[in-house]
Amino acid sequence: MISTELLRQHPFFGLLNAEQLREIAMISEEVHFAEGEMIFEKDSPANSFYFLLDGAVSLYYDGEKGISQAQDRGIHVGEINPGEPFGISALIEPHMLTSTAWSTKPSRTLRVDALAMRNLFKKDPQMAYALTLKAAQAAIERLHATRVQLAAAWA
Repeated sequence: MISTELLRQHPFFGLLNAEQLREIAMISEEVHFAEGEMIFEKDSPANSFYFLLDGAVSLYYDGEKGISQAQDRGIHVGEINPGEPFGISALIEPHMLTSTAWSTKPSRTLRVDALAMRNLFKKDPQMAYALTLKAAQAAIERLHATRVQLAAAWA
């Protein structure tokens, strides 16, 4: 369990009321990752939803065999900065991770139990809407950044 004050500090959780913040805090923990540590791997079940407090995380996609042999981690597809969620596949069926996440600096995260969060969502549609909306906004921003990278690579 974490403090609700920690959640209140971040706009991502700004649409939640005090009780909703308490419920999310109860199923969350603070987790630290060393630089170069894998946080999760593509095609694994999305058992946790993450929120970056401090540090940096990079997302990679392995692509087809042979495409990224020169890169141990695969094709870089995005950066997660403090104040951003990741592992958002935990909110979206089929709840499978679509990229691999590596900590690129010592990082401090919130890890939320995904099954417990989805159960809260069933009881509280307003909470589900608020956090899914914020996660969707983050996904759209990430998609835009990836499109910019792709356009630059093809230019």
